[in-house]
Amino acid sequence: MLELEHQLTRARGILRRAWARTANTDPELVAPARLVLRLDDTDLPGILGAGDTLTIHEWNQVITQAVEQYGPLPVTILAQHNANDERVAPLIRFAHRMECPTSLVTDGTGIDDAQAELLIDVGLGAIRILVGGVSDGIQAQTVGNTAAEATGAVASVLAARDNRNSSIDIEVAIPWTGPVVLEIAAIVGWARQAGVDGVRILAPLLANDLPADPELLDKTIDSAGVFCRNTGTSIEEIHAMVAHPDGKPGLDKKHATRRRKKRKCPVGGQRLVVAAAGNVYSCPFHAPIGQLGDELSDTLALGRAHLEAIASCNRVCSHVELAPAPIFG
Repeated sequence: MLELEHQLTRARGILRRAWARTANTDPELVAPARLVLRLDDTDLPGILGAGDTLTIHEWNQVITQAVEQYGPLPVTILAQHNANDERVAPLIRFAHRMECPTSLVTDGTGIDDAQAELLIDVGLGAIRILVGGVSDGIQAQTVGNTAAEATGAVASVLAARDNRNSSIDIEVAIPWTGPVVLEIAAIVGWARQAGVDGVRILAPLLANDLPADPELLDKTIDSAGVFCRNTGTSIEEIHAMVAHPDGKPGLDKKHATRRRKKRKCPVGGQRLVVAAAGNVYSCPFHAPIGQLGDELSDTLALGRAHLEAIASCNRVCSHVELAPAPIFG
């Protein structure tokens, strides 16, 4: 019976993602494929981070109401610089108890052996750790913390996985930005030797500060083989962003491939995001739906303008923070 429930949950997720790709503009017909809780808004437009942060009770209410409305949704917690925030483990535990597959995206700050074991014990299913350098200087420029914090976090989660006999998926994400080209080969080699499950090269949210070395990008992808989890589409976007860096989100559609030009944005209705200060949205680059109210459904009912703006957007984005791999919901 339990296995049947899991199969039904997976089937609901597949149908939800397929429906979301239509980028429907009617909020009453949109069924989000995943729920994203942003505990760290440092890299977002200022309006999304304004106001008092939500309490743990309010975060739990978001999860509860989302599950009541849509069924168990994959939950991604974005805590880029604060993985040891006191809310992280309780939120993972609560989401796990609500039968929501959980994942964490972080630069590793605050994850030591004890924290890694705690995260696994409360039900974390996948973790993506940002590593942009094997030296402190390069890691600081590409991600914002030290290499020791990032690589130490990876080591701690790997050890905790073994100690707990866990199946948690561990991924190293490499941002294609700044001076990452100086150490990208070393990062991939280190990650493979460390024993993580794969690496992924990330396109930046905005088309700026991209290394103008597409040949190295292709060489890195080819040499990594299946160890690299990038799709062909994501690599195409990075190449196009390098060729046309305009400082805006993703890529102007006029520079996108024909297939990408015709495809509707998968973010419209697919991801339901609640930011740390309570702003609700699908895409961070358009005015949010609004501030979280007592009932999530009431807030989402205000979403028509937000979804219409996404549907008519002239940008093409495939950054994994907006449309992550299936393991991350």
